[in-house]
Amino acid sequence: MPFPQYDAVHVISDIHLGGSPGFQIFNQQKALAWLISHLASQPKEQKTALVLNGDIVDFLAEPAPNHEKSCYFRPHHAVEDLKRIMGDPAFAEIFQALSDYTRSENRNLIIVLGNHDVELALPEVRAFLAHQLCGDSDAARGRLTFAMDGTGFACRVGDKNMLCLHGNETDAWNPVDYRTLARISAEKKRYAPLTPWTPNAGTKMVIDVMNGLKKKYRWVDLLKPETETIPALLMAMDDHAVTWSRLKSLFGVAADFVRDKHRGPDGFLGLEGEFSDEKASADRTFQHVMAISYPSLVSAPSAGGSDMDSLLGEMDTHLAKGTSPASLALASDQPEFLGTWGAIWDKIRGRSPEENMREALRGWLKDDPTFNPKTEDKTSQSVLGLVGPEVDVVVAGHTHLHKAISTASGPAYFNSGSWIRLMQLTPDLLEKEPFKKVWAVLEKGDMDSLDNAVVNGRPLIRHIRSVVSIETVDDGAVSGALATVEEKDGAYALCPVPDGQLSF
Repeated sequence: MPFPQYDAVHVISDIHLGGSPGFQIFNQQKALAWLISHLASQPKEQKTALVLNGDIVDFLAEPAPNHEKSCYFRPHHAVEDLKRIMGDPAFAEIFQALSDYTRSENRNLIIVLGNHDVELALPEVRAFLAHQLCGDSDAARGRLTFAMDGTGFACRVGDKNMLCLHGNETDAWNPVDYRTLARISAEKKRYAPLTPWTPNAGTKMVIDVMNGLKKKYRWVDLLKPETETIPALLMAMDDHAVTWSRLKSLFGVAADFVRDKHRGPDGFLGLEGEFSDEKASADRTFQHVMAISYPSLVSAPSAGGSDMDSLLGEMDTHLAKGTSPASLALASDQPEFLGTWGAIWDKIRGRSPEENMREALRGWLKDDPTFNPKTEDKTSQSVLGLVGPEVDVVVAGHTHLHKAISTASGPAYFNSGSWIRLMQLTPDLLEKEPFKKVWAVLEKGDMDSLDNAVVNGRPLIRHIRSVVSIETVDDGAVSGALATVEEKDGAYALCPVPDGQLSF
């Protein structure tokens, strides 16, 4: 097929530019602007492509206008959202570097749609971004490609076929409804009423659960692996950050997901294989996940036939009146209220949130290989299952975890990781004394405390500024490499990741 041909293709993803100051999970503007400028300065005769492989901006992180509540998809003010993001001092240098890159000879920019930047598929949003990056230069505009239809971006490097996919294409929690998206795009062109947008479970999780937590605990989406630790995070937060109705939202989303026969359980919250669609309910998923997260509490009294809606509503009413959990624990007239599943019972009794968090994380993160670049994960396996034998290399993103995996008979697989802050709680940090220091930082909740935290002699936050490069070498062969942008004494350099080089 007549795919575009390049001498070198460089891939980054999951930058997540967006959010109000203090809530931004990306803080690597200087390093990223350096990388883009570095790629622009390569020899002009080399035809180069930079692929932004999804979730480059984050519309889900943007605050809603004052007259609107938070929503899952915001086609009416997406251009204004993007304009604000591009003008934010924390991100402006990046867009300037991209503009300079796109206007450089033989430099091509490809933008792949992710699941946090769905609004980029709208025609007026693309037009605005193209004008900001390319101005009136037809040559620059010709070097800008939008891959917005869910099929990814295919090209050739030397004699090798390459495919870039964001990675959410195989994630049952985060699919994009491209058919409805195309319909809405057409309706906007016609100034017609827009088809309602039905969010996927992952988007509902971000808007209904995570964004509320971030009002105090700004770091809730930095801990990896992310989905498995959400119950522990929820149960450990104080009662001003976590309402019991928010817990219901979490497990209601999980139950809806399990009941959807078009999406099999995908390992989220340990639900795979546990429920048929008939048995899924917020109550049952809640009990199941709490038993996994807090094994020491599995023998706690049970609420029996309590109705979750009324129970959680009662909890919220008490907390809204300022009634403390400790007071509720002493109230003898609340046996059913206090007899609720495992960790809720223990939380209301006044057990230390620090211990709740530590116990749950030790269970979820035991022997966790998440950060090992050579470890296969569900995304790598499912993405590789999409492609035929003619594809030589696949590059995905979405998981925020960089990978370089050689397969026995299929394509080479890379994941371009992420440029956001990441937090890895290793087993030594989950021991009792070190975790006291960790918890002290987490309780403060703000990004500055997190950025400056050092526990057991190393920073609590990791910056893994990953780049995947597929390029021809002197003898005409094609090689692939995973590298990171490292800084020393104010200077940046691309440094290979050990065992991150693959040949194919």
